[in-house]
Amino acid sequence: MLELRDVVVAYGGVKALHGVSLTVNEGELVTVLGANGAGKSTSLMAISGLLPLSGGSIWFRGERLDTLKSHEVVRRGITQAPEGRRVFGPMSVEENLRLGAFTRKGFPHRALKRVYELFPRLEERRGQMAGTLSGGEQQMLAIGRALMAEPKLMLLDEPSLGLAPLLVRSIFKTIRSINQSGVTVILVEQNARAALRLASRGYVLDVGRLVLEDSSANLLDNPQVKDAYLGSA
Repeated sequence: MLELRDVVVAYGGVKALHGVSLTVNEGELVTVLGANGAGKSTSLMAISGLLPLSGGSIWFRGERLDTLKSHEVVRRGITQAPEGRRVFGPMSVEENLRLGAFTRKGFPHRALKRVYELFPRLEERRGQMAGTLSGGEQQMLAIGRALMAEPKLMLLDEPSLGLAPLLVRSIFKTIRSINQSGVTVILVEQNARAALRLASRGYVLDVGRLVLEDSSANLLDNPQVKDAYLGSA
């Protein structure tokens, strides 16, 4: 479904990704792990068309993606819930959701219904200004907004960041439900243990280079992964 081929991304003269290659198959939930600065968010932004490539290419369902503008990437069926939520604070919950459907012809009532089914709290607060929501509610809104385009592939960047454990479990349960409904998911997540328990496969980035690729079960048992990302819990 998605393939990154020797992708290089640079900020000025500094390379953030050094020839990264990875694949994601239709229907999968794949996680990308790594420390801060490893290139995880950069990878997602490159897929979304928000960062130009300095080398390599990105392909989605047989079409080259890295030559397209970001709104054209969304039209192909790829959406992103960014790190830090980035909701539009002065706008209402429903106005934020409507923005997620900006590439669609006509208003996707089915998508809005699905978002409110997944996140009843958003429906309760549909007229509330997004900036007044709690952190957990804003994360729900960021994911809901990404769902409004009815994507084939969803990119999730640190969805558990700053959330209480109970909310993290709820968000991860929702991510599983989204994947089981037929949406392919790439999950970037600092909570490596939870991410690997959710995903079928994982990639590990280290300073912009892909250093490991394996099934989630094998990565959970990998001594290097345990030492670097899982701790003793």
